[in-house]
Amino acid sequence: MISEIAWQVERSWAETPLELRAPYPEGGDEPFDYQHAGVEYALARPHAIIGDEPGLGKTCQAILISNFLKSSRTLIVCPASLRLNWVREIHKWSNLPTPIKIYPVLKSKDGTARGTSYLVVSYDLLRNKDLLKAILLEKWDHLILDEAHALKDPAGNKRTRAICTPDGLASQARRLTLLSGTLLPNQPVEVYNAMRLLDWSSIDNMSLAQFREYYYDIGSGFLRVGGKVKYVNNLRNVPRHLAELGERLRGHLMVRRLADDVLPQLPQARWHLFPLIADTNVRKALKHPGWKTVAKLYELDSDQFQRGIQIDGEVATARRELGEAKAPLVAAYVKELLDSGLKKIVVSAWHISVINILFKLLGPKYGTAVIHGGTIPAKKDEAVYAFQNDEEVSIIIGQMKVIGEGWNLTAAQDVVNAEPDWVPGANEQLIRRIRRIGQKGNNLIGHLPVVPGSLEERIVATAVKKDKVIHEVLDGRR
Repeated sequence: MISEIAWQVERSWAETPLELRAPYPEGGDEPFDYQHAGVEYALARPHAIIGDEPGLGKTCQAILISNFLKSSRTLIVCPASLRLNWVREIHKWSNLPTPIKIYPVLKSKDGTARGTSYLVVSYDLLRNKDLLKAILLEKWDHLILDEAHALKDPAGNKRTRAICTPDGLASQARRLTLLSGTLLPNQPVEVYNAMRLLDWSSIDNMSLAQFREYYYDIGSGFLRVGGKVKYVNNLRNVPRHLAELGERLRGHLMVRRLADDVLPQLPQARWHLFPLIADTNVRKALKHPGWKTVAKLYELDSDQFQRGIQIDGEVATARRELGEAKAPLVAAYVKELLDSGLKKIVVSAWHISVINILFKLLGPKYGTAVIHGGTIPAKKDEAVYAFQNDEEVSIIIGQMKVIGEGWNLTAAQDVVNAEPDWVPGANEQLIRRIRRIGQKGNNLIGHLPVVPGSLEERIVATAVKKDKVIHEVLDGRR
């Protein structure tokens, strides 16, 4: 006889609901069966995580939960760039009488507009004490935390404390729903805050120290001490008990389905490392002394390095200068792709200076749209809409942290990452912008420009292969 926890784990993979189908607006799109199943799983417990892979419609499921609850007051906290996208999705999926009262807070001075059915605010705006105080004065039927890996810092940054402390936002809501397809970007400890917030008993009420002791074995690696990075032994940093942690997540809190399981018609995506012919500027950039520091850190412990060593000082400068030097070569490659017949391409970079170079070289001819951290929300929304719907807009260039979260860019089948990330999983998050519901292509490719023989090539090639820990916790089946 199957145990209750094993049954719940199995239901966390559910593609069809047992009996519950949440209400949705008549005359519009109908949710997929797996989305109804996700809502059913979430409603079977006090709070839940919708952890589906990016592109499977977590936003829809969260709104369907509000529909079922007949929530008159829903608070949504999301990355700043996604506030207007949430407004659009609420109009699509909410079954509240029209006109639906939705208020996206774009500036802290805008206040909270009492009486709205949906209030949408960014994580960054929660830093504003007056705005946070105003939100805390109200009670919420449903609190939705989008891209909930924003709470991953186990030490608790300002936005984490604004939500997770005993008198934080979570205390003002009857129900919490967390959304994240990458809840565990790098390490098991990154799920601690979410599990403690939603159901502390799911991890046996462990303290952070106890959680670390149980889910990590002793190893060696880098430790930041007094502002400096040192290599030390006896460091608790080797993940263990991953399958069991996955069972705790799925058995108590998280419904998560994979695109290949529930939408097998979606095409497979693959990464392609393409070689750049290094010119004088690239060779000069690779001689920056910061690369010696990178080499030292990487050679000492490549695993620890790719779990997210802080990039600052000389290393940050070396990385930026290489990105700037590569930008003209990347632009030429993008032009070749378009000249070969491609209609739409997503281009990503880390630094604004690199984006500026790419736009200067590509913008005039190809009707290029641009979004980055400094783009106001309305302009981001306009840029994505133009890329998706205007045949004259062939390219969208985006800063990786901005364009890699939440956007639907299915008009493209190709992504070119001008500055590939060094952390496993981060590049995958980018390609998920095109491998989503609505994608009609059959050959999705992520292009990673690297200089052959360089240290960057080695780091990027390894990063693409290293998603083992993430997969084992979130998706492994015994």
